[in-house]
Amino acid sequence: MVHNASPTEQRQGVTSGAAVPPAVRQLVLASASPRRHELLQVLGASFRVLITNGEEQSDNPPEAIVALLPPCPVPLDTHPTLLAWRKAQAACAEAPDSVIIGADTIVVLDGLVRGKPRDAAHAHAMLTQLAGRVHTVYTGVVVLHPTDSAQPPAVTLELAASDVTIAPLTSDEIEAYIATGEPMDKAGAYGIQGLGGQLVRAVAGSYTCVVGLPITLTHRLLVQAGIPALRDPTEAYYDWVHAQGKEPLPCPPTFP
Repeated sequence: MVHNASPTEQRQGVTSGAAVPPAVRQLVLASASPRRHELLQVLGASFRVLITNGEEQSDNPPEAIVALLPPCPVPLDTHPTLLAWRKAQAACAEAPDSVIIGADTIVVLDGLVRGKPRDAAHAHAMLTQLAGRVHTVYTGVVVLHPTDSAQPPAVTLELAASDVTIAPLTSDEIEAYIATGEPMDKAGAYGIQGLGGQLVRAVAGSYTCVVGLPITLTHRLLVQAGIPALRDPTEAYYDWVHAQGKEPLPCPPTFP
């Protein structure tokens, strides 16, 4: 479990290949998530979005990629860093000379991945299981960036993890939240940055990992890939929180 955002928020990451960005490359976000779009914007990055179905692919990943995956206590096919790599890799065909970032987030409770709810009844069951307990949110982040040779893009694979405590909830409280519609497209059936934040009692680790893009880790990877003029991630995080009319959770244990 990760209980500090820096340096342990960044868990484990391995880079393969030598990135030599001779000029500023276009940045591509391989994700349809509006939350990741928003967090990348608040960092001051200029980018375009490429939506692929990469995470839906089920072919066996290259052994070299599997060997580089940070440890995560879930089956390989649900490993968030592998799913992030699938998204980024799929975008390579359309943006071969760009720096590409992909991310994927999962919620894990009792060793099981809790995905997006199928319907209201499933959301209710999922939130009932999370209520009054601590679960872990893992976000895998992958950056692909061109090298100075004819070799494939260099790849960096990382994983962040945060422990989230959900408050005890009554059935009526769960039903009222589901009635807002917010849980239906969220892993774990809640969105911490929205109304679901009212259900969260504490976060140990990166808050933006739970949102879907750990901002400090992302900043570091993009700087390494040669993306210029990014904002300080801590300042960007506090500006983003305040723009939503919220107060940040106590730091520590909650970090950007």
